Amino acid sequence: MAHNLKNVDVKLQDVDVLTTGILAELVNGILDFLLFHRSQIPFVYKTYKYYVEKWDENEEMQSETFENYQVKQQRFLAKATKESISNMREMIRQAFRSSKGVKSLRFLFGNNTFMPSESYTIHIPHASISKNHGDIHVMPEGPMNQTLLRLLTCEELYTLWSTELKATNVYLELELLTNDDEPQCETLKLYPKEVVSQLPRSCKNVHLHLSHVNENGRELTCCKQLVIFQDLDNLNTDTIQEEAKDEEEVCCKQREHVSGWWQSDIIVRGFRAPKYDLWSS
Repeated sequence: MAHNLKNVDVKLQDVDVLTTGILAELVNGILDFLLFHRSQIPFVYKTYKYYVEKWDENEEMQSETFENYQVKQQRFLAKATKESISNMREMIRQAFRSSKGVKSLRFLFGNNTFMPSESYTIHIPHASISKNHGDIHVMPEGPMNQTLLRLLTCEELYTLWSTELKATNVYLELELLTNDDEPQCETLKLYPKEVVSQLPRSCKNVHLHLSHVNENGRELTCCKQLVIFQDLDNLNTDTIQEEAKDEEEVCCKQREHVSGWWQSDIIVRGFRAPKYDLWSS
């Protein structure tokens, strides 16, 4: 068991409705945050992606000098890192869209999954997810930046990050709520882990516990409160809805205890930019 265990509470504020789509974007934001602050990419992901995609095929027309050869090789590695990050981000989105519930995710930084240097586990707040607003997939930029800023100023992380991490691999593992009636995860390119990876004692083990805080105190019943038919008041729908809600909560609690770990086949290989100019066209 890793000794460097840190538990960090991450409160999601100013987000009225919490959906799986919003959580997927938040997890991707945390991934981008970790990649940059743990020195796996030289810029924040949006800037890194912009520079890499700006390169075009015209560089093939350059003369084959040794200097140009070095630039091409480094740009090839940079593009590969960008593509793997993009694929991992899409994998996370698909996992949250799937019928299986994502209970937690883990990013492992290291040469392999058996001896990682750092581990970041993100725990998902299932009880706070709205089941009636599944079409909301975009997290407002303001709350996203506020959440990441809290991580940046977190004392526990600041202590762990006192040492620089060299360019290494980043692996993704997911803990999914299982159901025998649902299909397996071949479409997501996830592979079941019979034994959960045990972290070495030297691994920095961080657990990020997400929680939804609605300071406005507004209940997520805006859709339910719409009176579509005049006869709706004559129907005893409140009791039916309450019974259905209770059954759903019992079902969710039962499924919480049945979960399995899966590993993605996508590996992000960290890119450390060379000292010479690589980014100008």
